[in-house]
Amino acid sequence: MIWQKHTLIFCIGLLPLLGHTQNDWSWSQFHYFGDTNYAQAGLSGDAHYEILSNKLTNALFNEAVYDGKISSETSAFMDDLDHDQYIRLSAGTSGSMWFRSNRKGKWRWLFGAGYYDKVLGAMKTGLAQLYLRGNGPYEDQTLSLGPSYLTYHSYQFAGGGIERSTNSSTWGITVQMIKSSRYAQLNMGYSTFYTAPYGTEINAPLAMRYDATNTSQPKLGAWYGTGYGINAYFQHQPSPDAPLIGFQIKDLGQIFYQGVNRWKMNDTLHFTGLDVDNILQLDDSLINGGDLDSIEALIGLQRVHPFTRANLPANIQVNYVHPIGEKASAHLCLRQYIRFGLPELNLGFAYRLTNWFTIEPTARIGGFSRFDLGLTAAINVKNQFQLIVKSEQFENLIVPQESTSQYLFVGGQLKF
Repeated sequence: MIWQKHTLIFCIGLLPLLGHTQNDWSWSQFHYFGDTNYAQAGLSGDAHYEILSNKLTNALFNEAVYDGKISSETSAFMDDLDHDQYIRLSAGTSGSMWFRSNRKGKWRWLFGAGYYDKVLGAMKTGLAQLYLRGNGPYEDQTLSLGPSYLTYHSYQFAGGGIERSTNSSTWGITVQMIKSSRYAQLNMGYSTFYTAPYGTEINAPLAMRYDATNTSQPKLGAWYGTGYGINAYFQHQPSPDAPLIGFQIKDLGQIFYQGVNRWKMNDTLHFTGLDVDNILQLDDSLINGGDLDSIEALIGLQRVHPFTRANLPANIQVNYVHPIGEKASAHLCLRQYIRFGLPELNLGFAYRLTNWFTIEPTARIGGFSRFDLGLTAAINVKNQFQLIVKSEQFENLIVPQESTSQYLFVGGQLKF
């Protein structure tokens, strides 16, 4: 479908996200359209774009994405933040397309493909301050750098699964094979960075590990790792006009890399001021070709190329849809990543203005962001073609210097 193609191209171009699984369409079509025909064959597709953070502003991200650099004016707000607090971040895009066969009362086959390109992290504010502002503004201060982590995955997948429905329940599972194009992970243990007045001394006990694949090949052609992903779900609705509840496990899996570039360090860096008068008075051995230790050795940085097993960002999601009369319904979605992060709560109230058009104000609380408001518009053509567009861009448009999140989702379903 043309609109899906252009949406995917648009999202990929914006930023090189959590995908809609096959089961997400069941609660979506009931919530927005009152459609309870979950067994019909169909083709569904979606694309996501999100930048979510509790502290980093959209103005900062917009400069990084569109200008390729961050100005000192845009990052000046960092100086007022508590270095020991955590900055949460989720940024990237994802998209997928799934086909479901029509075998009412029997097992149905599912086939799909898609991509995921996203960074997730929780880092000490001090680490972001040091990276974005340098150590100059923090004289005579000790910045806390860890524990912190950042993980970046860029991969494409294809897979299949099975699904079965009874009169009141639906359950299914999908398995995807993953081709990884990029991977990077920063793990920072308990680390600090102290700068003496006037920069005369730096003391930094550091414990860190950084893994990264190569980036020389284009993403679509690169194949640095191979893995698997599993999604499983269960949904129950006693009758067509009763509330619906669903449980999902998403992105449970791993990617295996035969060799990544790894830098490790567990040491204390201590530098004192240099005597400027002696900078140009080089020793004869250096002028005549004498050896210098590498910078890596000088600061205790080790470089290896180990086999690596990287976990996918597995998460659990619960959806509850409660119909209110014939034209409205309320939706509650609770999501929690298994290994990290805070719980995220999404709330929505959908109202069907006509048989074919629905609007929904939404609210997002917690997770990687703070508190975000959004609006969803949904179109339904005879329960055969369904289109959903959701945006949380309003705060970004009104106060980009203060807002910290933006989100866009476009999805469609065509039933056969």
